[in-house]
Amino acid sequence: MASVLQDSPTIKNEDILEYSESEYKFKLTISAYQKVRAFQNGSPFAVTVDQQVIYYGFFILPITSASCDNSITMDLGWNSPNAIFVKLGYPSLLPGASIDDQRNNPKLIATLKKQGKLK
Repeated sequence: MASVLQDSPTIKNEDILEYSESEYKFKLTISAYQKVRAFQNGSPFAVTVDQQVIYYGFFILPITSASCDNSITMDLGWNSPNAIFVKLGYPSLLPGASIDDQRNNPKLIATLKKQGKLK
């Protein structure tokens, strides 16, 4: 089964204010952060550059009792205003599990750096 991107992204490039390579954290505009807060637990997402998928993942509510140990996950930065974190698994990567970690993909990082959004 192939994934299909929406015609218009939920979070657009202009909604991304900055990205931290070391924390895997996106800081968003207030309106974009509110859109993410409205996601349902387990909602799929894709990070793209020029409509090319860099990686897929799932939005996870930090209060969920479910785990997602075989995918990249996104959750809200409760102690970091308007921030979302992309992680390997939820609540963490299981020992011995392997996930193709593209969170700091060179194309993504180069694009964010060029736009002055890399922190």
